[in-house]
Amino acid sequence: MNDSIFSPDKYANTRLPIDEAQPLPAAVYTSQEWYDKEMETIFFKEWLQVTRIEEIPNPGDYVRVDIAGEPLIVLRDNDATIRTLSASCRHRSSELVEGKGNCRRLVCPYHAWTYSLEGKLMGAPSMEDAKDFDMNDHNLPTFRTETWAGFVFINFDDNAKPLLECLGDLPERFKDYKMENMVVTKKWENRFNANWKIWVENSREGYHVRTVHRESLDTYYPGAKNSKFKAEGKPGVYAINSSDNENGLYIPRNKTLPFVDSISEDDQEHTHFMVFYPHLLMNVPPDRITFHQYFPEGPEWTRIITWCCFPKSTVALENFEEEVEDKYYPPMELFIKEDKGICEVVHRGIVGRYANPGRFSPTEEQTVYEFANYVLDHVIGPEESK
Repeated sequence: MNDSIFSPDKYANTRLPIDEAQPLPAAVYTSQEWYDKEMETIFFKEWLQVTRIEEIPNPGDYVRVDIAGEPLIVLRDNDATIRTLSASCRHRSSELVEGKGNCRRLVCPYHAWTYSLEGKLMGAPSMEDAKDFDMNDHNLPTFRTETWAGFVFINFDDNAKPLLECLGDLPERFKDYKMENMVVTKKWENRFNANWKIWVENSREGYHVRTVHRESLDTYYPGAKNSKFKAEGKPGVYAINSSDNENGLYIPRNKTLPFVDSISEDDQEHTHFMVFYPHLLMNVPPDRITFHQYFPEGPEWTRIITWCCFPKSTVALENFEEEVEDKYYPPMELFIKEDKGICEVVHRGIVGRYANPGRFSPTEEQTVYEFANYVLDHVIGPEESK
C-alpha cells in the first residue's frame, strides 16, 4: 500500500456503502499536509460565505474578513457594487484596514499608498525614482463576489461556475423564508481547539442531541420526546437535517415572536439544519435564521462566528428586544457552548495514536457520511479514490 496520506487505498472503507463504511481516519483531522491540501482543493475552489448585505449598506462601507489565511476587504464601491479585494497593500503587504467602517479611499497606514474602492492604485508616495514603476501594475487583487438571499459569497477561483448554478435547487427550497428581508440582530464569536471538519460533522446529525444537548433539553424542553432527524439534499452540494421544533431546540415553548407567514405548514412545524458545502451552516426555524461562518485556522483550531437574523417586520415589533434577550438568545448561547465543548472533546480524542474510526450509523449519520466523501472527492479526487 502507498504510505502517502493521499493514497486512495487508505480511504477505501469510507467509500463503501454507508451500512459498511467507516468514518475518516484520524490523520485527516491532524495532518498539516492534509489541511493544506483541503485549503487548496476546497476553500480556494468553492463559494464561501463572507458577510450579509446589510453589513455594508452604503457606498464606502467595508468589513474585514480573514478566510483560508487570506486577509480580505468586502465593500461597496462608489457605484454601490459589492466587491472583495485583498487587504494586503501591494507595497510591503501591510493590512490596509481593520474591523468595519466607511471610507472614500483605502489608504495604507504604513506608507500611505492609496487605492480606490475598486482596488486601483491611485497614489504611491516617493516612488518617482523607481525605474519603470507603473501604478497600473500594482492594483489590489480582486475576487469574484456574488449574492443570494442577502448572503455575500466570494470565490478565489476565476473558473468556478456562478454561485446560483452551484447552489442547485437550494434557493427554491428556501425561497418562502424571504431571507433577503431578514436583518442581523446579534453575533457571537468563538474560537475552539478542534479541526473544522469536526464542527461540520457535529452539525450534520441529530445523533448527539439527546446527550450533548441534555442541559438544553432539560432546561428549555423538559419532557420532550426524541424524534429522528429527516435528511434531504443533494450530495456534494447541500444537505438538510430536519426535526420537529422541540427537538430542533430553536422555538421557545412560550414563543412570542411570529413565524414567517409565507412558509408552508410543514415548515412551520420543523427546524431545518442545512449545510451548503463547504462553508455555510444554517439553522432555519420557522421564525428566523441562525448561521455559522467558520474559519479554519490550521488543523487544530477553528474560529466560528454565529449570526442571528430575524425578519425586518419582527425586529420592528415594540417588544422585540425584550423578548429575544429573555426567550430566544439564551438557548442559542447554551447550544453554542455545548457544541463547542463536545467538538473539543472529540478533537482531544482523535489526536491519540490509537484513535481509529469505528462505523457510521446508517440511520443517524447519512449526512456525515456524505460530507466525508465530499472531502475525499476534493482532496483526493472522485475517480482516483473509488
